[in-house]
Amino acid sequence: MRPVIRLADERDIPDLCDLWQACFPDPGEYVRYFYRENFRRISVPVCVLDGKPVSMVHLMDASFADGPDRYPVRFVYAVGTLPRCRGRGFMRSLLLSAARSAEEDGCGLFLKPAPHLEKYYAELGYAPDSRFRVFSAAPEPGRGEEVSFAPLSAEEYGRLRNAAFSDRPFVRWPEAHVRWCVDENAFCGGRTLSLSLDGRAFFLMACPDGGVLRVTETDLGPEQLRRAASALCSLFGTARLEAYLPEASCREGSAVVSSVVFNAPLRNTYANLLLF
Repeated sequence: MRPVIRLADERDIPDLCDLWQACFPDPGEYVRYFYRENFRRISVPVCVLDGKPVSMVHLMDASFADGPDRYPVRFVYAVGTLPRCRGRGFMRSLLLSAARSAEEDGCGLFLKPAPHLEKYYAELGYAPDSRFRVFSAAPEPGRGEEVSFAPLSAEEYGRLRNAAFSDRPFVRWPEAHVRWCVDENAFCGGRTLSLSLDGRAFFLMACPDGGVLRVTETDLGPEQLRRAASALCSLFGTARLEAYLPEASCREGSAVVSSVVFNAPLRNTYANLLLF
């Protein structure tokens, strides 16, 4: 039979879970949790062969914001093909179909590519956009700053985030996505916090990964993170931290591509709360 491209519906979820786990190392509990919490707010184009999805793309609505202006975009996530079906052009067909739909709808696309796939996406018309700096810090002996923490709700986190990044083009996520990121971070053992340093309040989303605290997003700068490292590592029980900071505000650490874009209405757009 010839492959067919269509949108997945809820009856496809068991097959999507199997496909996800054939492509990514996430445990089944997490994958089921993802679909249970998100399926109704996203769209999942699939390539179907012999009645079963063999290739999939997840699309999440967002907007690129520049001051008061908003431009519709879709975040491309969890792109995968069954290993036995790779090399047959199924994913290319799915991505080209998603690109045509985006152009017809006056919408941009963006995604975070694995480094070895940047060339593949470039061939499909995606261009490199913003970059992160992966900033590292460890507790320094004798440098114990006074830092206090408090939990942040998803609603408050979203409000603080939108205010902090409003001075530059940035990805403005729907409330449902911010809520999912906060919940998923907690599911994985992380915390979303307000942090007080020198009488100023900051926000931070972070999760321990072995001996490293992965800071997914924060409005702390490099020097502030360095000063807060002892308190943060103590709180999370880690030896050091790594933070993904926008290159516009950090020149330390290795540079990595934050996102690539297709049909983008803005360029150099800060994009985090990306799913990794």
